[in-house]
Amino acid sequence: MGKIDHRHLSRQQYESLGREFSKTCQSASSVKNLTTFIDHLLTPSERVMLSRRMRVGKKLLQKKGQLHIQEELGVGQSTVDTVERLLEKMGPGERKILKG
Repeated sequence: MGKIDHRHLSRQQYESLGREFSKTCQSASSVKNLTTFIDHLLTPSERVMLSRRMRVGKKLLQKKGQLHIQEELGVGQSTVDTVERLLEKMGPGERKILKG
């Protein structure tokens, strides 16, 4: 499947894809079922990318410094900056998910 630049999607297409993804994940009968589904859906590199972003988000919510996060997790400045911008857009409910 070729890469799609989300900036080339209409707002309606973008939101529709997001709702479809969320609805599909919510239909899982258990966490184990959802985990297996995602393991089959995503490539290993996509799973690693998402996992690293989540770890960066958790560290940022723990008020760890950017340099500390980069060194500890082996990520670049751009990854930390990207996740920091994403956190700014999140509400308390989404942040709570990251906190675990």
